[in-house]
Amino acid sequence: MFKKLAQVNQKLSPELRKVIGNIGWLSVEKIFTMVMSLFVGVYTIRYLGTESFGKLSYGVSFVSLFEAIAKLGLDGIVIRNLVQKEESTQEILGTAFVLKLIGSSVTIVLVGCAAFTFNHDSQLRWIILIIAVGLLFSSFDAIDYWFQSKVKSGAIAITRSFQLILSSLARILFIVLGLPLIAFVWLILADVILKAIGMIWIYTKSDRSILSWKFNWSKAIEMLKDSWPLIFSGLTIALYMKIDQVMLGNITSNEEVGNYAAAVRLSEVWYFIPMVICSSVFPAILRAKIRSQHEYYFKLQQLYDLMAWISLLVAIPMTFGSEILMTTLLGEPYRRAGEILSLHIWAGPFVFLGVAVSQWWMAENLTKFSAISTSLGAGTNIVLNFLLIPSYGGVGAAIATIISYAIASHVLCLICPFTFKTGWMLTKALFVPLRISKNLTYLSQLKKYIV
Repeated sequence: MFKKLAQVNQKLSPELRKVIGNIGWLSVEKIFTMVMSLFVGVYTIRYLGTESFGKLSYGVSFVSLFEAIAKLGLDGIVIRNLVQKEESTQEILGTAFVLKLIGSSVTIVLVGCAAFTFNHDSQLRWIILIIAVGLLFSSFDAIDYWFQSKVKSGAIAITRSFQLILSSLARILFIVLGLPLIAFVWLILADVILKAIGMIWIYTKSDRSILSWKFNWSKAIEMLKDSWPLIFSGLTIALYMKIDQVMLGNITSNEEVGNYAAAVRLSEVWYFIPMVICSSVFPAILRAKIRSQHEYYFKLQQLYDLMAWISLLVAIPMTFGSEILMTTLLGEPYRRAGEILSLHIWAGPFVFLGVAVSQWWMAENLTKFSAISTSLGAGTNIVLNFLLIPSYGGVGAAIATIISYAIASHVLCLICPFTFKTGWMLTKALFVPLRISKNLTYLSQLKKYIV
């Protein structure tokens, strides 16, 4: 069997082998993360109960509303620049690091002010502030950008997996010792610090040093000029991904937040798949754009179809088995989470396609359109949450999420003339199970590689 796989591997182009290898490493890491999170996460959620878990989820969501300011929308921009301007690697990484450090510091101040303004629970304030401090260490994500640009994510994946093992063991120990909620909050901060240390170590092992990074004002201005729409886009994405839990906490109760957060955790655990695949194929898509428009759009349609297939294969069985799954894993207090999950899981197809189409926006430098689409989605989500949460609680928030995701990633593309082609490609992807001839072609191509 291994000999056969080796023969198949030799038939692939070097670029395709590199992409598949990168996807493999990232997938193994994410699947390992998913499995560990499932077992340890279930144990933790059951231990904390709906109220404490609701508080923890509220704190994480509150900080996430501001996280885009710390990131400065630099992720895709830095990777693109590293691919296209390899000779300026040290300046690109150094500039990105300093910008993210400044953004993180500003964000912590904003989060602190907002926490003391909108929350009167002293424990919730401390939870929010402790989690926010971790944003400082996200500046070292610049190291991850370099590995992604080289399509060499194996080392980072191993480091993050080791970090997850330590974190999971700590959670189990905390539960055995019967520690309070605040201990789990400090553990979130410790996770971020450990992740940064691990990335620095593995970067050094690759014969690189962060001490060689250089800050360049002109590159900083250039990056911010390209990324400012993505900062706004990131804020709006955070709004329509996390505002539901914040609004649930303010309108309903911590218990409802706990049920909703538990459902969302199982719904969003699959979201690593489009991120892994798209981050790995993005450099190849950029190179295809240089070679040929036909090849470029052909690869994009293949990517959209793949995203749709995977998301539908997840959503359909989860719809019918969600209630049994949640009560079996988490217990009877989380029965309502099953009802919420059966609906929220259908946000998945639009998330998968949204991650894929963002690659097209980046390649076409349509970051302003990205900002418009996410703003419309966020606005829709907030309005629908106000209308639905008072009457339907977490179920209403799930419905609002599905509609807003669909508008942001798909519907707007169909409305605008210059994005209609892409909108139609996304529509075809959603109906990919019905495109028999295309699926037969895909199977034939797959068989060609294997046999």
